[in-house]
Amino acid sequence: MITIVMKSRTKVLEFHLGELNLFDAARFHDRPVRSLSQNHPGTSTQVLGRDDVLAIETECRRERMLLLDRTDEAYCSSAQGRDYASWLTTAAPADLICTRKGDTSLDDVHRYIVRDSVQWLTMWTAGYRKDSLWHAMAKAVALLAVLDDIVIAPSDVADGTHRIGGESLGEVLDRIKLVAGDRDVRWLDEAYKETLFSSRIQFHEKWSAAPSGMAAPSDFNAIQAYLREPDVLRASITRTYAAETLPVMYLLAYYYRISFDECDWASFIAASVAQTLGMDISKDQHGVGVKEVTNFGERPEEAIQGNLRRRSEIYDVFLQLADMLRSATGLAGLVCDRYSRVSLSYGRLVDRYIERRDMTRLPMSADLSLVVKEVMEGH
Repeated sequence: MITIVMKSRTKVLEFHLGELNLFDAARFHDRPVRSLSQNHPGTSTQVLGRDDVLAIETECRRERMLLLDRTDEAYCSSAQGRDYASWLTTAAPADLICTRKGDTSLDDVHRYIVRDSVQWLTMWTAGYRKDSLWHAMAKAVALLAVLDDIVIAPSDVADGTHRIGGESLGEVLDRIKLVAGDRDVRWLDEAYKETLFSSRIQFHEKWSAAPSGMAAPSDFNAIQAYLREPDVLRASITRTYAAETLPVMYLLAYYYRISFDECDWASFIAASVAQTLGMDISKDQHGVGVKEVTNFGERPEEAIQGNLRRRSEIYDVFLQLADMLRSATGLAGLVCDRYSRVSLSYGRLVDRYIERRDMTRLPMSADLSLVVKEVMEGH
């Protein structure tokens, strides 16, 4: 199956890399396509099976949960944790912003994360829908994704203090239930539980990046934890927990009425991890490095060959995951398949990634501003 939109100079990479021979111009002139084509499906010595993905994810989740529990204890008992907690009680709202794009208020951050969510959801669902369910879905995605942009305590997510446009995640999910009709609410329950899990990792990352004297001790540094993973696949899975791509997958399953009882969990995990890696590959177009070990940033202390090897390993894992979904059938398979690859297009179409390069906000069109306003207000 090939799904591609080509308009002017915009190439939306929503095809399988095994079909690159049908897009020779992009293959030779587009940097990420050219790089990915060097890791064409079939060249890898590894093939990921569904049982492998489930087993590795279970192991990663268990290890990450143990680290979260130990880090929570360290946060409560260490001088660094107490100092950071004290700082949070007096910090101005602007001090909690992590976007580095010139935002001066939480309202600004909320407005832009809703914009991002509208653009993401438009790509995930193959189009914008002007209806109350689609709008509520976009707001739920914003409440997940903003955990990356602001220091938010996990307790604030759990008790509803964390809000956008006057609504908490729980309240938006309740509104989704009301407008969605006969759908399996277990998907929403899973999305909520996974978000609570993600919020703990996101908070620990913020603590790890705090100024010297308040930052987490090295043994509990959530960012350095990625370095300790034995390979790129495991590092990518653990980063996926913080990227909120798995709870989004659950929201999409709810939206598309995918059977909970017959779910292919391995495909859900593979699609979510590929979505995370696709974001990294997309950001690489703008020279934006990301966290170790999934890092494209050129580092002077390392040989050029080391950076090239890292890229090759990340591309290879992405392709293994995407290739797992190539033979997907049925609605659930197609949803996972699209979700696994659409993030390759973010660098061209989603404002968030262009802003990461320039470190400043882009203006919104009148149409986009209106949709953002309606989503924020719960229409």
